[in-house]
Amino acid sequence: MSTKKIEEMNVLVVDDEEKICELIKIFLESAFPFHSVVTAPNAIQATQKFLNQEFDLIIIDHVMPGKLGIEYIQHLRSSIKFNRMKIILISGYLQQEDVLGAMEMGVKNIIVKPFTRQQIVGQVAELLKITPDGSERSDQ
Repeated sequence: MSTKKIEEMNVLVVDDEEKICELIKIFLESAFPFHSVVTAPNAIQATQKFLNQEFDLIIIDHVMPGKLGIEYIQHLRSSIKFNRMKIILISGYLQQEDVLGAMEMGVKNIIVKPFTRQQIVGQVAELLKITPDGSERSDQ
């Protein structure tokens, strides 16, 4: 069971493709009453967002300029503050070693592009143990 109400949760979406960020933001805002869904085009901007706001979930693309999503996840996991961060990895270019690396870092939710609204909403609901109406799932 989550200790935070969904209306208090913040989500960070990190992808260098602005249209992907906006699409995921629309999917999430139409399905869940989150406090905020914030976007960042790269790992540097994501780090700046973390300085100003706490996030309950990060949805991050694997292939981005500057730093791969897996590298950024590794960076987050090395910090006590972020080592339990809930993460969904998205990518159209995942190799088997990328998937294994993500799993070793505790990332169990991976979505391959192209994705559907149902995939995004379903993975978020599963990871946060909530239903799209914002209530906690009772099957846990």
